[in-house]
Amino acid sequence: MELAMKKYNSLTLLFVSTFLAVFSVSAAQTKNINGLWEDVNNEHFKNGHMIVSQDKDAIYITHYVEFKGLPLVEYGIGSRSGNTIEYKVKVTQAIPGWTTEGTHTLALSNDGTQLVGYYSSDGKTGPLKFKKIGK
Repeated sequence: MELAMKKYNSLTLLFVSTFLAVFSVSAAQTKNINGLWEDVNNEHFKNGHMIVSQDKDAIYITHYVEFKGLPLVEYGIGSRSGNTIEYKVKVTQAIPGWTTEGTHTLALSNDGTQLVGYYSSDGKTGPLKFKKIGK
């Protein structure tokens, strides 16, 4: 009887742990990232806006920002896994001397109000930071 109870308790614990793990991943995935985001990287970036569209695990972005008064326009396509989004970007209006392709990797904050991460291009990386301003 005691051995049967230990097996029952172990199975119950395994079931509950599995349920909580699946639920926490689902809850993270359900945080809405669709909408308008403001580029808040640093004081050199002004008038920066990014629109994010999520379709299942697919991510689509369009981004406009002015760096020291010079405009940059890019779009990207990628994916979401939990609270991390990663997408490849193509710059259609470049800042002279800057790359025109790269990858952005961003993590959604626990409260769902920020996307923070980095860009990677031609062996270089740098910070990225966005704050959600749309619904």
